[in-house]
Amino acid sequence: MRKGRFWRVTVLWVLFMLLGGGFGRATTDTRAPELKIAATPSVALYGSPFSLKVTGLRPGERAMIKAASTDARKISWESTAVFEADAAGALDVGRQAPMSGGYGEADIFGLLWSLKPVNSTSKEPIGYRDDEVNGWTVDFSVTDSSGAAASTRFRCVFQMPGQGLVRVPLEKDGLYGFLYHPAKGGPFPGVIILGGSNGGLYEWLARAFASNGFAALTMAYFKYPNLPDELVEIPIEQFPKATAWLKAQPAVRPDRVGIVGGSKGGELALLLATRFNDFQAVVGWVPGAHVWEGLSQKFFSPDYQPVSSWSFNGQALPFMHFKASPEDKAKEMKGELASYVVFHTNSLAQADPVEIEKAAIPVEKIRAPILLVSGTDDQTWPSGEFCLAMMDRLKKAGFSFEAKHISNEKGGHQSFLPYFVTANRGWISGGSPQADARGGYRSWAETIAFLHRHLDR
Repeated sequence: MRKGRFWRVTVLWVLFMLLGGGFGRATTDTRAPELKIAATPSVALYGSPFSLKVTGLRPGERAMIKAASTDARKISWESTAVFEADAAGALDVGRQAPMSGGYGEADIFGLLWSLKPVNSTSKEPIGYRDDEVNGWTVDFSVTDSSGAAASTRFRCVFQMPGQGLVRVPLEKDGLYGFLYHPAKGGPFPGVIILGGSNGGLYEWLARAFASNGFAALTMAYFKYPNLPDELVEIPIEQFPKATAWLKAQPAVRPDRVGIVGGSKGGELALLLATRFNDFQAVVGWVPGAHVWEGLSQKFFSPDYQPVSSWSFNGQALPFMHFKASPEDKAKEMKGELASYVVFHTNSLAQADPVEIEKAAIPVEKIRAPILLVSGTDDQTWPSGEFCLAMMDRLKKAGFSFEAKHISNEKGGHQSFLPYFVTANRGWISGGSPQADARGGYRSWAETIAFLHRHLDR
């Protein structure tokens, strides 16, 4: 190589390095010293707000954020979105809309509800399954335009690390459940939790309530050892016994007890509050406004005879019958039915008004504040219409306590709790993942505030 050419190549190489090529960045690069992504807090109590922010980018630089999580079935879930840094070289996921990715609006939950399974073998849509003991974990990572990367981990838990909770079993006189309350302080206001058509216990939910300062009893009434297998003519006279047991616990304020139920449990919570004056606050999540037909596998048999969901002192309570055609039943057995709403709307449209009133839950008889939550796109049953009907009934009766209805726009049957990372699209629920995620967090915050407002007195 001639001497003149050597020097020209050397000069070009030095200029390339100074301008940010090869191994180094340009001396005029405005990037912060280190690329970082942070979830704050890194460990959040169930339903609590959090933020996700990135620093260390150049102004206007685009970066991709990836979310990855493994659910309780060991199925991997992932989502991505590309953002543009602001003038300070930062990103705030809760305040900025992505340039591209799995969703399009500013939404702190966007990377969560847009998660998709990447190793599922199921041919049908599935939902993210929470770990009901440990909560759920998401790993967030950010990659900038040069390929540099950073990561952080976010955990949502039902009980904060280091927070002691006491677990007291209830197994007496045919009653089964567990009471959770904080290990220190007290006595605490009590809350009875009633699950829906899944049956069993909801210990994770009781832990979440206890972590918010309540003594929470999750009580099973079917699909549990020594209890009925189906939700058919469940005797409601057992529940005052459970309430009495709860009030007798040293950690519970006996004069400050609320009741909370979701779906069929919401129907039950409202029904119990009309008959037993034991509660100082009542919450119905996506509830029914009437006593409805029981849920039995015999529903699909030719000789099936409708029965009530509830009974009192051996007598079945008046109930609304499902109006399901043989064609609808056949679709349901094949997994092809997209909604159960028509079963309920047809029933109400075709029934005698006298029979409808007999089955109606007389919410105006409740002697406590009431909180109702519904989704406008609930496809399990029309909870929005049910709640509006009950609110109208309360208004006409001149109800003297607080009565509040939270309607989650475009929310489905799962929009009342924030317990699914992706809002769980795995069964007939309706709603959108985005609406369910937003509605769930809103409804949970409203529920906790409502209960404290009326039970901390």
